Amino acid sequence: MQRLEINLGQDYKQFKKGFKQNLKGDLIVLSGINGSGKTQLADILSMNSTDFPSNEIEKNKINSRILINNNVLNSTDVYRRSFKDNIIIENIELPEPKNKLWHKEQAWNCYSNYSYWTHNSNNYSKSKSIIERQLSKEGKYSAPRYNHTMKNNTEINVTEEEFKKILPDDFVWEPDDLFSNKINEIFYEFAARRQDEQARLGRENGGFDNDKYIKNAPWTILNEVFDSLKFNYRFKEDYEFETPNFTEPLNLFPINSKGKLDTSFPRPLTDLSDGEKSIISLTFALLNEKRRPIEKLLVLDEYDNTLNPSLIQALFNVLEKYFVKKGVVVVMSTHSPVTISLAPEYATFYELFRQDKDSPKILQVQREEYTELEIANKAFYDKISNQKERIIELEEKAKQKEDMIKSSKMLFVEDKYMQIYKLAWLKLHGFCPDEKNLEELFDQNANFKIFNKGNKDNLKGFLCNPSMEEWQNKKIIGLFDFDDAYKCFDKLKCEKNKGWNKEQGEEETCLYKNRTDYENVYAMVLPVPEYRKNIASREYSTNRLEVELLFKDEDIKKMYGSQDYATEKLIGGLEIPKIINKENFWVKALNLPKEEFKAFKPLFEKINELLEIDDEM
Repeated sequence: MQRLEINLGQDYKQFKKGFKQNLKGDLIVLSGINGSGKTQLADILSMNSTDFPSNEIEKNKINSRILINNNVLNSTDVYRRSFKDNIIIENIELPEPKNKLWHKEQAWNCYSNYSYWTHNSNNYSKSKSIIERQLSKEGKYSAPRYNHTMKNNTEINVTEEEFKKILPDDFVWEPDDLFSNKINEIFYEFAARRQDEQARLGRENGGFDNDKYIKNAPWTILNEVFDSLKFNYRFKEDYEFETPNFTEPLNLFPINSKGKLDTSFPRPLTDLSDGEKSIISLTFALLNEKRRPIEKLLVLDEYDNTLNPSLIQALFNVLEKYFVKKGVVVVMSTHSPVTISLAPEYATFYELFRQDKDSPKILQVQREEYTELEIANKAFYDKISNQKERIIELEEKAKQKEDMIKSSKMLFVEDKYMQIYKLAWLKLHGFCPDEKNLEELFDQNANFKIFNKGNKDNLKGFLCNPSMEEWQNKKIIGLFDFDDAYKCFDKLKCEKNKGWNKEQGEEETCLYKNRTDYENVYAMVLPVPEYRKNIASREYSTNRLEVELLFKDEDIKKMYGSQDYATEKLIGGLEIPKIINKENFWVKALNLPKEEFKAFKPLFEKINELLEIDDEM
């Protein structure tokens, strides 16, 4: 875990001179309300203010001393990105040809003009630092000097010819922005180098291994990135190049259902979404790093503002693979609970708090403080990440909605798998269903419908919906297990005219309560059989009664067999059966006799009472 040290040598907005802060981590996530100082801290880390145009160098500079593991950084060691940056990725076309001499000529034009070197070329600080180092080795001036005897000119002690010889052969004059649109030049330069290499090897060795060579092609590298990010498009595996151009446009193509490129639908880079462009632009550093090393600190100022959950996950994948694993410390500020919840395990978290007369306070937050965020957002991300399953789920929910509209009496359970309730009802009424006819038998004979809400939080949210007008003429029960879901039931507050009536009933006959504004809406808890009272009470510490545990231990063991049977130890040494596969639990219970379902009888009796159903079991 790396150590990032911040020392501020001047007053800067909310931050006072002498502000010091130590942050630890390879990926540091900063959060805080609006106005807490996150953007100002990003300015301090990058040692440059965002208040002035980039060519006003002196006004931009912030007197801050930044260290990583006790090593002092300069401004060229830090790169900053913000959601405010315009992400522009142009189509890949033939760029203006630039040979080695062109780069040196551009550098000389800048160096020989004092005004341009000192003011207008701030975006070329990395290339300038290389020039200064090389000139210093040769005993020349490290930068052009102003000659007071000559107006608007420079005093230099190196000729243009000497200057070009001093610079390395592979010198590149390019902007500092590693993530700017260099992709067309990178593709073109690779293809040109390959052609030269092919000609050389053909002459000298009589052969050229193109398959081996294109493993390092920029389009191959980006295809690997797209694959790891699960983007649904790719470049072709290879492209023909005939001087001075490619023989075809370098477009992206969608991947069909068989995993192959569909070349009938080319997709230009300009068609990518802004979120996709922002992710891809970060990977340009990978394509450039052989020519110039990447920075030591990457500062992302609310870079995730335009990203959906799947792209946030992609962002973390890119940061880990192309920055963190290469030793770059990443500091990112965010307002998004999704970003916080999807952050990788090794991330460290800090929150900023504004103070009226002092610098903002920065406090570390332990990951467990965000557990609820992580659970909720991870569940949502898992839902939408598998699009095929998500489509099936939403289509099923649409059909379920239609069934609800037709139904007047409904039981909503928190469990994803609700067949066990239908099986229990059928068994208590003398039916012997099998896997194929269970749903049909229940629908034909029961006087109410059963629907699932997936988890306790979804169920609570549904029951507490402020507007239930569409359910006015229906009777609804939401059923919670008697485990930690009891907290959801217990927190249904009893407030006159806008809350819930006080709970009623004994534990044996089901605790329940109903809304004061919609008296047809009930919440209830599973009944507790005598043999489960040691694991279900109103004391939260031991509540573990899920619907499957309405069966006795010996019945569960009989269903699973000795090899698959397992137990779980609770606080106080209590052991209960551990259900291994809930999805198929009801299938294993199909052959149990009617008497083994008697613990469900109080449940259905209470359902009959609340839904006003005349039914005998």
